[in-house]
Amino acid sequence: MLSEVPELLSEQQVRDHLPPATAISAMREIMTAVSAGEVIQPVRTVLRGAPAPGAPTGAPAALFGSMPAQIPVAGERWFGIKSVVVNKENPRRGLPSHVGTVTVFSPDTGLPLAVLPASVLTELRTAAVSAVATDALAAPDARVLAVLGAGDQAYAHLAPQLAVRPFERITVWNRTPEKATALAHWARTTFGVEAVPCASLHEATRGAQVICTTTASSRPFLEPAAVDEGTHINAVGACQPGARELASELVAASAVFLDEHAAAMAEASELLEPGKEGLLDPASHPRGELGAVLGGTVPGRTGGNEITAYLSLGLAAQDVAAAVAVVRSALAGRR
Repeated sequence: MLSEVPELLSEQQVRDHLPPATAISAMREIMTAVSAGEVIQPVRTVLRGAPAPGAPTGAPAALFGSMPAQIPVAGERWFGIKSVVVNKENPRRGLPSHVGTVTVFSPDTGLPLAVLPASVLTELRTAAVSAVATDALAAPDARVLAVLGAGDQAYAHLAPQLAVRPFERITVWNRTPEKATALAHWARTTFGVEAVPCASLHEATRGAQVICTTTASSRPFLEPAAVDEGTHINAVGACQPGARELASELVAASAVFLDEHAAAMAEASELLEPGKEGLLDPASHPRGELGAVLGGTVPGRTGGNEITAYLSLGLAAQDVAAAVAVVRSALAGRR
């Protein structure tokens, strides 16, 4: 692998070398490092393409994001960069909405070691960070998980969530009922846990102690009335400016935790829009970063009735950390 030509790793190789336990461990370490100031990463650069033919004025056909980072792993400093196109039309074509690559460079020579598919890395690392947030912020006795959405991220979230809490029941809601039914069936047969599709969002969230929102919604749909006291929310789908899943009143009523403060101030519409509405101060309302909770410098859940919400934007450091975990595992398997 130490050559001038990087190795191209397949989606299956990424999955083989990044099982949930490995991904969760890598994300726990990198989020702690981010909040400890041990990571170098700028806020991602986003190029907005020209509108697609026939699209509303100003609506880009796709976005291109460039996300470099240098991270610490096992006493070494690793460079990596994620280059990704986000195309909301892709799922209709049977393709991931996020397509691109993550390139990892040797910490010794700087030579490119490997190029990995960004879509599967994004899927796995996002789900793993949600599991880290659940482990840090959800009630220890949480036994009911609600999944809102039934796309790739919904499927990816189940194994990591089950790895950090012994959920006994999973409820699924999706605007397309057939997709909710399919996900619930897959959960039952894959994990042997009770999993039920729900006809309404309120039916899915009633009694849930953890809610994962994994949709592509641009408008908030999860209202305070649908969330029980003491619930933890992983807000996953609103990962770019303009996207929202949580009602402003719900964000204002929750203890909010971030990937990184600077990134949230630039891109987190879930936080910025309630600020524009005068419901909260985006700079001071969040309790802190998830990594600061892990590092013990910011309190997590402070009471049994508190609603906690982790706003998942996604960071370059997460992608690079996941990619480095894959590369190190692949190298170790060849020795």
